[in-house]
Amino acid sequence: MKRLVLLGGGHAHVHVLKVLGDALDPAVSVTLVTPVARQVYSGMLPGYVSGHYPLEACGIDLEPLAKRARALVVRSSAALVNTSMREVICVNGEVVGYDVLSIDVGSRPAATDVRGVEAHAVAVRPLERFAQGWEKVLDRARQGGMNAVTVVGGGAAGVELAFAIEQRLRQEPGAGAPHVRVLTDARSIVPEYPVAARGRLVRLARRRNIGLHAASPVTEVGAGFVRVKDAIEFATDATFWVTGAAAPDFLRHSGLATDGRGFLSVNDFMQSVGHPEIFGVGDCATNVASPVPKAGVFAVRAGPALAANLRAALKGGPLERHVPSARFLALVSCGTRYAVGVYGPLSFEGRWVWRWKDRIDRRFVARYSPQALAAAR
Repeated sequence: MKRLVLLGGGHAHVHVLKVLGDALDPAVSVTLVTPVARQVYSGMLPGYVSGHYPLEACGIDLEPLAKRARALVVRSSAALVNTSMREVICVNGEVVGYDVLSIDVGSRPAATDVRGVEAHAVAVRPLERFAQGWEKVLDRARQGGMNAVTVVGGGAAGVELAFAIEQRLRQEPGAGAPHVRVLTDARSIVPEYPVAARGRLVRLARRRNIGLHAASPVTEVGAGFVRVKDAIEFATDATFWVTGAAAPDFLRHSGLATDGRGFLSVNDFMQSVGHPEIFGVGDCATNVASPVPKAGVFAVRAGPALAANLRAALKGGPLERHVPSARFLALVSCGTRYAVGVYGPLSFEGRWVWRWKDRIDRRFVARYSPQALAAAR
């Protein structure tokens, strides 16, 4: 019997589990290694913070998907991959053998080695831990006395979170509408977006009195302050760490081929360079020939091709190439039911954009609900 191990419950692996459950193969044993029972969908996280969705509406239950695929679930994460023995050594001490391994573990926030981040900031990843940290901040805000909130990171995720926090705390009884600011070491917010889209988000942020502080690299986070270059300090009652993506450490420690930033290097078939029995998708991997931004949409796109290639690898069949276009649709929610859309050089905004985003996000999560899985039988 061939052993397939899915390391991580990311967006692509959610689809792989569904495909495996649709057509069970008695010649394959499946193991899912994940520290969480529910995968929070990143696209809906700002809506949860804003108060538009309850947390349970933003997640995909992995247990029903795994059960349907007859997969063993190991509730842990990887400490190391022993490629010579074809084993995943888990943080909880379990050792899981594989013939084919697929890695979809996402990323971790960058620059968490800045002094005080671990002790005094709420990191956006992992998303499940972020949700716990946000609920604690929300409870404190409801008790009053919160004057300022700081979001460190000026990419799309950080700006979107700042809008969501401002909206929620302005509406929450007792919170007192604290000032929300964004700090980024880049020369502008969302530098990855074209000028017109950036201008839309800057204008909307200023309309909501969200402070935007570019060229302000954070050097320390403390209890009640954030220090940036030149020893300038901002008073803050809560700090959220939403910097760019950094690679999980176990990839490099396992001796796997990685790019210059430590992400798993893969080819056009999503295979690890040097280890064809290992596949990698999503934020944790980089196609060295055709790199794309670290965005969840690419893991979603990879799901069908990954499922086909994993089955082919288990049976010794031909693989299919998966080289997605670097251009993708980005829909940035702006706290209220209003959003900015970006596609290549084009940008647009409005309530209709938020409704479009809402439909896309709800449809994705609903596709993997227990009801949808039952109907697919």
